[in-house]
Amino acid sequence: MGNYVFKGKKISCLTDERAFPSGNKSVVEIVKCPNAVVILPLIDEDTIVLLRQYRPVIEEWIYELPAGSLEESEEPSNCVLRELKEETGYTANNVKKMFDMYMAPGYSVEMIHSYLAKDLTSGDARPEKDEEMIIKIVSVSDAIDMIRKNVICDAKSIASILYYNYNK
Repeated sequence: MGNYVFKGKKISCLTDERAFPSGNKSVVEIVKCPNAVVILPLIDEDTIVLLRQYRPVIEEWIYELPAGSLEESEEPSNCVLRELKEETGYTANNVKKMFDMYMAPGYSVEMIHSYLAKDLTSGDARPEKDEEMIIKIVSVSDAIDMIRKNVICDAKSIASILYYNYNK
């Protein structure tokens, strides 16, 4: 089951020998963490909710979609509703899965489930104490422009916005 190098409250790092389909073996470094969701909240067909969030790991404010880690045994669709309410105050009457993605399969097992949230009702956000964020309402075309200008540089947000834009 591998050699744990670090075990934290949310992530663990380990090394383990893994076999390739060819039979060759290699020692790999693995980051284990909970799977997560990213949510594209639609106010209407061309207006979305973004967050400007401070990320202490990179020591920057960045634009991203609401997102969060699944709690143990939590269904992704339930996590979507919980995280959307916590981070934006909105509740969604309609959620639809768009796609799944690995963010960094070269070293991490994290799977992110991308969801569309529609039929929104506004309310009060209740971010956790280690979250600082500002809600920003933008058009999809403005979000695409923010991606082009590298203003949105968060991969899960870029993938979800582009997926929605090309599949609406």
